Amino acid sequence: MSYPSLCYGEEGARLTQAFQMAFDDNAPPSTILLKGDSGTGKSYIIHHLAQAHHATVYTALLGDLAATQRGQLSKGFRRLVWKASATTKSLLLIEDLDLFFPRHGQSTQDPSLAVILQTLMQENKIMLVATTRRPDHIAMDIRTLFQDEISLQIPTPTERKHMMYHTFATCFSTNVDITEHDIEQLSSRAHAFVAADLALWVKLAKQEATKSKRAQVCLDHFYKAFEYVRVSGFQSSAMAEKPDPVYWHDIGGLVAAKNALEESAVWVYKHADAYKRLGIRPSKGVLLFGPPGTGKTLLAKAVATESSANFLPVSIPDLIKGEVGESEKAVSKIFQTAIRCSPCVIFLDELEAIFASRESSGDVGRKLISQFLIEIDHLDKIDQSVILLGATNHPEAIDSSILRPGRLDRLVYVGAPNQDERLQILQVLKRKTKLDASVDLQVIASKTEGYTGADLQAVIRKAGLLSLKKQLLEINQVNIELALTFVSPSNIPDQDAMQE
Repeated sequence: MSYPSLCYGEEGARLTQAFQMAFDDNAPPSTILLKGDSGTGKSYIIHHLAQAHHATVYTALLGDLAATQRGQLSKGFRRLVWKASATTKSLLLIEDLDLFFPRHGQSTQDPSLAVILQTLMQENKIMLVATTRRPDHIAMDIRTLFQDEISLQIPTPTERKHMMYHTFATCFSTNVDITEHDIEQLSSRAHAFVAADLALWVKLAKQEATKSKRAQVCLDHFYKAFEYVRVSGFQSSAMAEKPDPVYWHDIGGLVAAKNALEESAVWVYKHADAYKRLGIRPSKGVLLFGPPGTGKTLLAKAVATESSANFLPVSIPDLIKGEVGESEKAVSKIFQTAIRCSPCVIFLDELEAIFASRESSGDVGRKLISQFLIEIDHLDKIDQSVILLGATNHPEAIDSSILRPGRLDRLVYVGAPNQDERLQILQVLKRKTKLDASVDLQVIASKTEGYTGADLQAVIRKAGLLSLKKQLLEINQVNIELALTFVSPSNIPDQDAMQE
């Protein structure tokens, strides 16, 4: 298989076929609108295919045309079209089509640009490809002229692995001490990376090797460079990521909740073969419910860490869009991103804020719930490891259709910690804080009835500030007990209902 097919799946195969028909089969050339976020490799894949078919690429950039033609865009554009038409096996590439032909109004600088483009397409003599990051910003009369629209998305884990191999093959000939196994290991860490991110990672690793005065680039150089890579893909939408590592032993107490999540979520990834062997499908979703500050978000991150899955936190307000249909598209985009980044944990906090009962929801709320249910049910049709975790303080407010079997069907109560659990939480906090050796955590645990994990963290933080004022090197018992007078307990009443 070719590079485009391996690294971009079906979209890459469609591009490959279009080039083959235009330059090898003498078929009428295509007009293609290539969509994708910054860094996905839109321009690179066009140049790669053109080189493979020995075609010449003529690139139209708004900034270059404006600079060389002193603002006379149509003159520069017409000259570029003439050059491409006069060359055998040529291709015209228009970068950022939305800048040339914005949706509101005519061309940014010169209205005759549209006439030139329409004439070019009617003559159909050369292949035309335009790229854009914002297809919705293109003038509709221009967008409809294109025969095909192809979208380059964030690569799947398999596509990313092939992209990583290609990046190494093009960037390294010698001076590299990396095996195939190492490349696969690096690829597994590069969740949500697009082509530009992988290329930057390799460049930074080379710089690390130069700094350390090593002749060869090795695995350690990539690990050091990893933290400097800013993931560019999907910056404007939901983003799957590796959370800061949170393990079960980092969470004090909550034994029942951790056991329930281990069975419902972590086993899905660790024992996937066993599920297939038994012919059963694991639960697709878990709802964490309980008072605020008890560690629901922390548990969700621990699930992602313990299962080595990606973590996709969803901000509920980001789902509310002003334009008709955009909210439903936002929900769909979240699931698409999770599927491409699988294994992935989708985490929706404050679930009741938008997926409340349909009777109490407005028109937008009902449409969002319907789209949400469609996307959850669609997970049954694909063999992807996507788990949905929701968190709420009011499970009774959530629409019942979301909680039925086959959807968010496992409810896990995360309650206020008892004295033993508070002691465990304090012991976890002690590992991350400089406490005096004389501090008696058992005494503090006995004095913090009604305090949640978040409350206890606030107490230790306040005690640290008090110690800082007194210029102490460690936090002592006196300051911790004094901090209790500043931080009040959440006064959570006993939860008798809805406990498992």
